[in-house]
Amino acid sequence: MLPILMLHNANAESTLKEIRAKGVLTVCMDIRNLPYSNADPELPGLYVEIAHLLAEELGVKLELHWLDTLRDSLLADMIRGHCDCVIGVPIEERAMAEAIQLGKRVDFSKPFYGTGYVLVKRKDNRQAPKKLEDIKLETIGAEGGSIASDVLRQQGYNRRVYGSQIAVLNALQKGQIAYGCIWANAGWLIEKGSRIQQTEQMRRVYPELEIVEGYVPEPRLRWNVAIAFSKDTPTRKTRELQDVVNTIIEEKWSDESLKALCQKYHLPYFAPFQEEEQK
Repeated sequence: MLPILMLHNANAESTLKEIRAKGVLTVCMDIRNLPYSNADPELPGLYVEIAHLLAEELGVKLELHWLDTLRDSLLADMIRGHCDCVIGVPIEERAMAEAIQLGKRVDFSKPFYGTGYVLVKRKDNRQAPKKLEDIKLETIGAEGGSIASDVLRQQGYNRRVYGSQIAVLNALQKGQIAYGCIWANAGWLIEKGSRIQQTEQMRRVYPELEIVEGYVPEPRLRWNVAIAFSKDTPTRKTRELQDVVNTIIEEKWSDESLKALCQKYHLPYFAPFQEEEQK
């Protein structure tokens, strides 16, 4: 049986060669997940723009395989062969439960940026804490069930729990809490509000609020973000594509260009966190 298996592997199709032969890179993407992705080409989202950059570096066209992640799984659809990769997957066990459920069927590129939970405050609050310890006695709002909520509780902070990130921002705007500790899309929510449906927007713009400048999410509140691929199988080889993408991330994508894209969508940019690379 061994010689047959080896022959099968030797003749396995290379995903990279297939992409270049077709001239198309297919990426699974959430149809409605601003500021990260959106089917409207006028406002595509950060990960869609990064997908375009990747296709451009590969010298092929981009095709987006749209999914509604309220019902479908991007990673599972990739494993089924409906796309070549998924962009924007966190490399952290606490934030990648879906990848763990899929077992050892997913590989990751090198991280292209870092993200996590940020602090938000009212603009009339002149303090700019650099770490959570600086606001140990202040009331901090967090979304119930979030990692931030768990960390604040475990570390004994004066935590107040709300049903959503929007509820945290509302409480902060009313002065009911001193800070909010919410996901990195806080800047988008402050500037643009929350999009519920493609044709309908619920805007809650908060001119009184801002992300705390200079605060970097602490180790338990941060992780790196990468591109996911299906692992090699007896009939399909993805490692070559993964290696080429790693080279593009390392040599072609600069901190300045990625930071500019993040700023376009009111997202904070953090270079990949070193402790994640050492895991």
